[in-house]
Amino acid sequence: MNEEYKPRFSFEISEAQKERADRLLSIYGLRKAVFGKILDDVLDLIEEFGGVAIGIIMTDKCKPRDLIPSMKKVEAHEHGNDS
Repeated sequence: MNEEYKPRFSFEISEAQKERADRLLSIYGLRKAVFGKILDDVLDLIEEFGGVAIGIIMTDKCKPRDLIPSMKKVEAHEHGNDS
């Protein structure tokens, strides 16, 4: 195996997203640091809550930053604690 190989995660983004990311995350290595943490958080949510987490993210009714409190409400409801 090539010791210099580094896995990549690639997907399309809009031109506006690219310009915004270039402007806000211009320091070398910052983009990787930020999105690596976001990816870990999203994968943790999906691992813990499965399709429910994916569904909530895909509906655009809940932003990722709102997902954790929302998931806690779902858990409370499932356990009969609707506080």
